Amino acid sequence: MKNRKFYIIILGIILAVIGSSFILNNTASQEKLKIKAFYPEAQKIKLVKDIADDTFVSLNLPAVKRAYEVDGVIKAFVVSCVGYVGPIEVLAALDDESDELKGIEILNHNETVGYAEHIEENWFLERFKGIGANKYLNLVVLDKEKPEDIIQVTGATVSSQAVVNAVNAAIGAYQYKVRGIEMEKVSDVVSQEIWENDVNSFVINWDGGSQRIDTKKLKDFEQLDMSVVLINTTGTKTPMKVKGPSLRNILEKQGLDLSKFEGVGITGRDGYYTMIDREKLEANEVILVWEVDGKELKEEEKPVRVALPNEMGPYWVKMVSSVDLYEQISPKEIDKVYMFDALTGDIEPYYYEYYGSKDKSIEIGKILNKFDFVDEKGFFTMGASDGLIKNETISIVRQRYFIKVDGKNAPMNIAPNFKLGMNVKEMTHFSTTKDAVIFPKSMEKVVRTKEIQGQQGLLLEDVLITSGMIWEEDIALNVVNIDGSETVLDLKELSNYYITYRDKNVYLFHKDTQLMKKVLRIEKR
Repeated sequence: MKNRKFYIIILGIILAVIGSSFILNNTASQEKLKIKAFYPEAQKIKLVKDIADDTFVSLNLPAVKRAYEVDGVIKAFVVSCVGYVGPIEVLAALDDESDELKGIEILNHNETVGYAEHIEENWFLERFKGIGANKYLNLVVLDKEKPEDIIQVTGATVSSQAVVNAVNAAIGAYQYKVRGIEMEKVSDVVSQEIWENDVNSFVINWDGGSQRIDTKKLKDFEQLDMSVVLINTTGTKTPMKVKGPSLRNILEKQGLDLSKFEGVGITGRDGYYTMIDREKLEANEVILVWEVDGKELKEEEKPVRVALPNEMGPYWVKMVSSVDLYEQISPKEIDKVYMFDALTGDIEPYYYEYYGSKDKSIEIGKILNKFDFVDEKGFFTMGASDGLIKNETISIVRQRYFIKVDGKNAPMNIAPNFKLGMNVKEMTHFSTTKDAVIFPKSMEKVVRTKEIQGQQGLLLEDVLITSGMIWEEDIALNVVNIDGSETVLDLKELSNYYITYRDKNVYLFHKDTQLMKKVLRIEKR
């Protein structure tokens, strides 16, 4: 009987070994086919045994799992680094003649849908082709300044860094095994600094104080449990049932009254920011959600996310790290309304690559420099043709913030931390406290129009009001040309003034009579 049990155990071990060998061989076969695509002329591709057990590799390059010889030289590596959700497995192919990367392929990952799945897109993978393999790669947010720089996927810093770490491990292993060079250690996990704040708490800041809220304690507050619909600016509608306390209730427990504040700024761990003004605060409950559809938030959405039932997606901030309460916001008193093309014609455009599309863009910081005065306590407000109004702090839009003026959904705000669908698309205008800038083509969709000389004429009165300008009867309104010449508007005839847009120039009409071409701005005097 004992002998029988012994033989059964031995048989089990043998079958396990055979099974493991089969899985390994099958995996190797699949990987060889992918490697062959990088080296179509290769005669022999061979798995290198036990490379992960090499002392130097295991201690300094733990991401390296397998390596392959291509015609006798180790040129391909399978490497795995921990991303936002779990391991990201990468195949890296190198050229021993040029000492360059031939390219990479993402073999497996479980990263967040809507964010990091873009690491599989060709426009991201192409960034690794032809880069020297004698230096480690460096992840950058926006501008590529050095040959070894890799621009991250917008809104997916952790996943992008994990891919870069994996490729760096492949470079390190290649240099060690082929060139005999020992490079620095490469971790198989993304550093804590990349993650920024923790996923278990968020902070509420106000003038004179702050309070960190542990997510475990959120359940102690009165809970809102309701069905809502998230509508992104792409038009996608996502019904969900959310649960969590209101911001109002949390503040009451801290001895604070939400109605006393002019606005609330909410920032995510990924750097995304939105501002909810008093009007929206009065019309909505800001729900700090910890449960969606009966399940606690996913790791990539923690510590909490915002639900604002009557507003669009840009207000529904995920992974909230801080809530800032504003006691005072400088009011808007728009004195000048500019035409975008005339205002920015002398600004060198930046061709911003955003989710694989490289489009002409204008840096907002350079636009702000053209204004006489920008109140840093005021807000940068953007309006869209679908009715969305979004506010940002001036400090945020001064840094790496652009208006995309070509391509799909233009004009549209873009920035390194903006996930697609959280933008203000088909922007009609934007403004500071004193100055507004309009996009006539988008403005056509939200103001009264009539045909003038074969062009769409926009009622100037509607344009100014939509931009935020208000005026008294004793105020003069001047239209200023790009050459400095002016035309004074008759306020009694304001309902008869129109503007048209053609060849990036704005024309002023009174009824059907052209008064001015190449309009720069309308201003109060």
